[in-house]
Amino acid sequence: MIRRRKSGGGARLGVGSADFTPRYLPIAWKIVAAIAGLTLAGIVTLSAVVLNQVSNVLDNQIRAQAESTVAPVARTSAELMLAEDYLTLETLLNSLVEEGRVESIAAYAIDRGQVARAGTPPEQSLTDGVWPLAPTMEPYRRNVRFQDVQVGYIEAYIDTSPMQELIRNTLNAGIATAVGVFLLSLILAIDISKRLVRPLERLAESMRSRARPMDDQGNTLPMVRQDEIAQLTDAFNDMARDLLRKDQVEAALRRYVSDAIAQDILENLDRVELGGRALEGSVLFADIQGYTALSERCSPEALGRMLNEFFGPMSECIARHGGTVDKYMGDCTMAVFGLGADAGNHRLTAVQTGLALLDTVASINAERERRGDTRVEFRIGLNAGEMLAGNMGAEDRMQFTVVGDTVNLAARLVTVAPPGGLVTTAAFMEHEQVKGQFRTEDWGTHELHGVSEAVPTTRVLNATDRT
Repeated sequence: MIRRRKSGGGARLGVGSADFTPRYLPIAWKIVAAIAGLTLAGIVTLSAVVLNQVSNVLDNQIRAQAESTVAPVARTSAELMLAEDYLTLETLLNSLVEEGRVESIAAYAIDRGQVARAGTPPEQSLTDGVWPLAPTMEPYRRNVRFQDVQVGYIEAYIDTSPMQELIRNTLNAGIATAVGVFLLSLILAIDISKRLVRPLERLAESMRSRARPMDDQGNTLPMVRQDEIAQLTDAFNDMARDLLRKDQVEAALRRYVSDAIAQDILENLDRVELGGRALEGSVLFADIQGYTALSERCSPEALGRMLNEFFGPMSECIARHGGTVDKYMGDCTMAVFGLGADAGNHRLTAVQTGLALLDTVASINAERERRGDTRVEFRIGLNAGEMLAGNMGAEDRMQFTVVGDTVNLAARLVTVAPPGGLVTTAAFMEHEQVKGQFRTEDWGTHELHGVSEAVPTTRVLNATDRT
């Protein structure tokens, strides 16, 4: 089951939770930051362009107003300056100030400097020199000419307070609009990121837990969208199902073959083919004495429970000693030694496993007798030598097993073993790996079915006490 974060809106954005605190900037915040940054950059750029255009228009209007106001005065002032009628000139300038057409205006003669003035020059605006788009506070100057000869000039300050007020109002409205648009875009960005990231968070949580992707109700992630995220969700659902199926197949495979063989098959799926390799190993057969008569007295269900009662502990015993259960054949268990890393010592391992199996069977029989059930005696045949290990069968259905004369002889030796006994060949016990390490007794020479020559056999009783 997927462990889900207890989250509200913030946790959905990857802020962190009790069981998962990301060490990176969550993708949701990246989306929010990108959208907010782009929005802010767009607002600032658009505002600058608009205010620049407004400022240019106002500057042009100021210049046009100055031209229409000062030009007539400049034409009239030429004769007054030449006549040195400065009182009339000052009266003319005062009339312009009183009409509110200018804030301040002054007349300058070329040879005498300022000769007349009206009004007070405006103070420096708070935005002048600070806000680059504010209307200019430079005075407007117009030359005074008489018959193409400059006799002086007029300098006037046009009243820009209405324009400055308009600039301030425009600026305030722009700031308010920008803040509103930015906040709205931020809210939309958070909502969009939540919708986009929620499926990705579920996919990430599912991947971390290596479980099937589930929603909050425990159902497989639904296809509720028709976009790239929906395609990703669908692909992830397929991948999760395939991974689950793979895990189930792998677990099932390990129930049919040993872990070593299963791992070899899984790591070499492209080389699963018929054939094998020759090796030297030991093979052990353990079957039930009088199985035919026993099966006649038991129902199939009881017989199956009885076999499982023995085969389970016996399989664990074989695996614990490093052997591989090759197959179960009715009442018979076939085990192979020499396929793993300790292949060089397979004879000693096989004998030790055989004796341990007899002890395991004895323990199970003791428990069965306490329950009032009949004893079930196993006999074991053991042999070692050259054999072929690999995939046998057909191309479309094969089994990993070992075959050869060594295997056939071991299967025949089990038929001459006594109940609760382990029998092998005399040559087996003469090998340096096992010679002198077990107490044995001669079990005679036997004619075995399918074997051309009589085989000297030995019964292994127990390990030699070397203390």
